[in-house]
Amino acid sequence: MIFRLNLVWGLMCFFTLTVHAQQEGMGERGNRVAATGEAGLTATINQPSPAIGCGQPVTLTATITGATEISWKRNGEFINGATTNTFIANQPGIYQVVAISLLCQVESAPVEVILESPLMATIVAPSGSAACEGNSVQLQATGGIAQWQWYRNGVALNDGTSEFYDASLPGDYVVVGNEEAVCASTSQPMQVVIHPLPVVQLTWAGAAEICPGDSAIVLSTISEQEQVEWYHEESMISVGNNELTATLAGEYHALITNTTTGCSNWSNTLNLTVFPIQSIVVTALTPPVFCEGESATLAANTISGVLSWYENNLLLAGITDATLTIYSGGNFSARITDVNGCTAISNEVLIESLPLPDASMEFDASNPILCGAEDTLVVYTSTGNSYAWYSQTELMTGAETSELAITEPGSYSVQVIGANGCVANSNPLEIASFDAPVVTLEPNGSVNLCEGQVQLLEAFTSSQGQLHWYMNGTWIEGVVDGFLETSEQGSYQVAIIDDNGCEAFSETAFMDVIVVNTPIIIDGGITAEGQLLLTDEAAGHQWYLNGEMIPGATGADFLATEDGVYSVILIEDVCESEVSDGFEVVLGGVNEDELNIVLFPNPCNERITVRHQELQGKLVSIYDVSGRLVWATRADKSSFQVDTGSFREGLYQIHMGSIYKAFFMVVR
Repeated sequence: MIFRLNLVWGLMCFFTLTVHAQQEGMGERGNRVAATGEAGLTATINQPSPAIGCGQPVTLTATITGATEISWKRNGEFINGATTNTFIANQPGIYQVVAISLLCQVESAPVEVILESPLMATIVAPSGSAACEGNSVQLQATGGIAQWQWYRNGVALNDGTSEFYDASLPGDYVVVGNEEAVCASTSQPMQVVIHPLPVVQLTWAGAAEICPGDSAIVLSTISEQEQVEWYHEESMISVGNNELTATLAGEYHALITNTTTGCSNWSNTLNLTVFPIQSIVVTALTPPVFCEGESATLAANTISGVLSWYENNLLLAGITDATLTIYSGGNFSARITDVNGCTAISNEVLIESLPLPDASMEFDASNPILCGAEDTLVVYTSTGNSYAWYSQTELMTGAETSELAITEPGSYSVQVIGANGCVANSNPLEIASFDAPVVTLEPNGSVNLCEGQVQLLEAFTSSQGQLHWYMNGTWIEGVVDGFLETSEQGSYQVAIIDDNGCEAFSETAFMDVIVVNTPIIIDGGITAEGQLLLTDEAAGHQWYLNGEMIPGATGADFLATEDGVYSVILIEDVCESEVSDGFEVVLGGVNEDELNIVLFPNPCNERITVRHQELQGKLVSIYDVSGRLVWATRADKSSFQVDTGSFREGLYQIHMGSIYKAFFMVVR
C-alpha cells in the first residue's frame, strides 16, 4: 500500500510541475530562464540564450530553490559530475539545469552556448573606399560571426546592422560586432571618399542654325584634368578636344571624365538645326556644242530664292534670270540662295564652243592684183578642211582645195568647212588687173670685170615707177635711180613697182671679177742651153727682157739665152697682172762642172729626168712648196727618171745632198 501511495504521489508531483511549468512559461527566453514546481521547486540559468564565449568557455550559473540535488544537461543528456549551481561550458550545445527534490524534478529553459574564436572586427572595401557622387562604396564587416552595427562619423546607422553596408556619403566608418556581448569588437575607422561629379556646360560658338555643308562649333568648359567624349544623339563621334565641329542636325552632348578621380558626368544637351536645302538642276535647252558665233541656252528649274549663274566657278555678275544664253564654251552652273541664307549648287553643264576654221587668205605676191594678161595670182587659206570658192558670189566648180589660181579680175571669196563641221566665210577679195611694167638691164648676162674696174649698169623701163636694185637677191638700199656702178662680183637685177603696184624684174647681170695674181720668177737652174726661168702659175704668161716684150714668150717657163733682167706678167681673159720682180741672168764664164741639176721636161706631167755629172752616189730628195718630203733616193748613176704621176699639180724643189739645186713644175 505504501509503494502504491508513493507512486501516486510521484505522479502527482510530476503532473503539478508540468502544469506549473506550462503556466509559468518555462520554455520562454528572457534575462533569466526558470522552471517552478508546485512545491516551490525552481531551476533557472542566469545567462541569456545564446550565451557566447569569445575565445574562452562560458560559465553558466543557476538559481535553484526547493531542491535537494542539482544536475546539468547538454543536448538533453546529463553531464556526469555536474551537480553544482555553476557549470563551465567548454563545448557548444543546448544546456539545461535540473532541480531535484525527492521524487520531484524541474528543468530550466534551455540556453544555447556558442563558443567563438576571439572576434576581430575589420572593415574591407572590395571595390575601394572611393566612389563617385551618385554611387556608393560597399563596405564589408569581417572577423567572425557576429551581430553588427555600423557607424558614420560616430553616429549609429539605423540601416547598418548587417555584414554589408553601402556607403553613399563621405565620412569615417566603423563597425561594431556583438555590441552588447562580452566579446564586442570595434573596427578601425575607414574613410570613405565620395568624389563630386565633373560639371560642364556646352555652348555654341556661333549660331545653332546652319546651312547644309556648313558647320557650327560647340565649346566645352573642361579643365586640364578632364577628358571629353563627344556624342551626336547616341553615337560617340570624337574624343579629346575641348571643342567640336558639328555638321549634322540633332542633339549634341558630352561625357566628361575627371582623369584624376575617374568620375564621369554628362553635359547639358545642345540641339543643332540644319536648314533643308532646295534642289537646283540646270539643263541645256539647246545642243551644248555649237560653232563660234552661235549660242546655247541653259535653264534652271523654278525655285524660290535669289538665283546666280557661274562660269568656271566665277560669278556672272548681274544675271539672275532662270535662263542663260551662252556665247562661249565653259562649265556652267547655277546657285540659289533661300530665305535662310543657304545656297544650293546645281550640277555643272559643259558647253563647248567649236572654233571656226581660218578663212583668211594669203597670196603669193605682196599685192593681190593681176599684172599683165599672163599673170596668175595664187590665193591660199588654211589647210586640212573642206573648201568652196566663189567668184562674183557664184560657186566655182572644181575649186575644192586650199588654194586657188586667179587669172581674171573680179570678186573672190572662200567658204571653209572645218573638220568639226563649223563653217567660216572669208571677206570678199576684189582682184584688179593691170598691164605689167617692163624693165631691162644693160649690160645683162655674163660680164667679166677686171679687178679694180667699175661697171655701169643701166635700167630701162616702160612706165613710171619706183626702182629697186638687188645684188645676189638682196635689196641695195639707197639706190633708186636708173644707174648702178659696181666693182663687186655677183648677180644683179633691177625691179620696178609701178603706180598700180605691179612689179617686174629685169634679166640678171652676172658680174665676174677676174683677179690675176702677180707671178713670181723661180730659178730653174743653168743648163748647157741657158738659164731656165720658172713661174708659180701654169698658163697665161708674157715674158719681158729689160722691159721689152719677148714675142711668143707666153709659156709658164722661159729659157734665157741672153744676159739681162727678165720679168713676166699673167694674162686671163682681157685682164693682166702686175709685172713680176725682175730676174737678172748672167751667162758668161759659167764652169760646166758647177752647173746645177738638169731637169726635163720642165714643167712635166707623168715623169721628169734628173741629170748631173756628180749625181751618182748622192742622196736626191724632192719637197713640195710646204717643205714636205715627197720622194727620195740615192742615185746609182748620173741620170735617172722620177715618176711624178702621183704628185699633185704644183711647184716642187729638188736637192742633191744638202745643197739646194733646182725647181720643177708638175702640171696636168
